[in-house]
Amino acid sequence: MRDRLWHLALYMFVLGFILNLLGIVSHVVVSAFAKRWFGTPVPPRFTTEWFQYAWTNFDLGRVLGVTVFVALTVVVLALLLGFPAAYILARRNFRGKALLLLLYFLPLLIPQMTYAIPLATTLYRYAIGGTVTGVVLANLVPMVPLAVFILMPFIEQISVNLEWGAAMM
Repeated sequence: MRDRLWHLALYMFVLGFILNLLGIVSHVVVSAFAKRWFGTPVPPRFTTEWFQYAWTNFDLGRVLGVTVFVALTVVVLALLLGFPAAYILARRNFRGKALLLLLYFLPLLIPQMTYAIPLATTLYRYAIGGTVTGVVLANLVPMVPLAVFILMPFIEQISVNLEWGAAMM
């Protein structure tokens, strides 16, 4: 009996959470397309006027293009820098490896604001703050350790014998 009540309470909590989340998301979606919405359960008219206004007045096409470029550049550079580091950290044992891992993962452990302000100051000192290059470099600071953190377990699972066999082919 007690297990049933516990499961019922858990299911009710999860259901309430999902309904609350759906309510918030649906309100945002409906509000984005509503023309005017005061005092009625459903807006009287729907429009895409707000999206057209934002697209034309805020140059969203260029903004989205730069965003996609920065995201893809950061992903590629983080993988290019992170894969060799993850391989060495996964395959080699050396003195100070634990300390190096701790220092390497520090950007993931401490709040970003503690290094974001000095990083921004440094980027502006070298005149790359506010440029696409500066944005890419600022995003690489937490992304390279994250790439290493994600890649290390996968590299550790690959057998060294498999690597040797592939090298002989």
